[in-house]
Amino acid sequence: MRKVFLFAISLFAIIGNLQAQDLIVTNSGDSINCKITKITKDYVHFIFKYNAEIRSTLLPTNQVAVHHKDYFSVSELPANYTHKDVFPHLRFAIDGGWQYRTAKIVDGVDLLWRKHLKEMKSGFHYDIQAAYFFLESHGAELMFSQQFFGHDSGRLKLNEKVSFNYIGANYLFRLFDSEQQNCWLFSVGLGYMGYNNRSLLNNENMKMTAGTLGSNVAIGYDIGLSGGFGMGFKLSLMGGSFRNYKLTKNGITTNETYPDNISEGLGTIKLSVGLRFNQ
Repeated sequence: MRKVFLFAISLFAIIGNLQAQDLIVTNSGDSINCKITKITKDYVHFIFKYNAEIRSTLLPTNQVAVHHKDYFSVSELPANYTHKDVFPHLRFAIDGGWQYRTAKIVDGVDLLWRKHLKEMKSGFHYDIQAAYFFLESHGAELMFSQQFFGHDSGRLKLNEKVSFNYIGANYLFRLFDSEQQNCWLFSVGLGYMGYNNRSLLNNENMKMTAGTLGSNVAIGYDIGLSGGFGMGFKLSLMGGSFRNYKLTKNGITTNETYPDNISEGLGTIKLSVGLRFNQ
């Protein structure tokens, strides 16, 4: 009889722990009733009930003031719950907009050429992105970007067109609002950047090409509309530089190098607006 009694007490204790719910208090004072599933050095992973849905997410540990296991005796989660990730895993985006080259014009350039180079600093671009979020807040993205610059200087008898092509991978951090409709997006990544310069100077065609390692950092805000569609705004910085390039002139291609301490800077600041699709 005593063994049966002890077994019953143990069973009730186990059931009570299964039904118990944990507590997370954020640095801003918000309390979250949840079930903590994992705690790592950087994140607290947990499951919680949101508008009759069972959701899985995480918080950075530096945003958590206190967390208590089995804080509540009764859980808001059903005893037989099975949670599913209800956040959108896939994100497709296309952007376009204005850009400006950040590289300085080297000293010693005469006024006519300096004016032409200043006109070549601004242009337009488009970006195409495809991302997968393995957690609500974290994902990876493939990105292709093309940037265009150009100017026709009659006084120099020069027509110049330049394009940058960037393809790379980004790490994404996403932060939804309380309604899970709009979100902030932060991205950082590396990739390959190609440079192409086609010019007509004094009726002579020239082509200059190069390739280098590029970088990309961006912050954006997506506004959800309906059916998974939305619109977004983005501020981004892209960078890269090179000294070695190929020059084609009169049908002959040669390998060239800029003088010491001189390089072609490919840094740009970009303002974009575009369409989004999330699923």
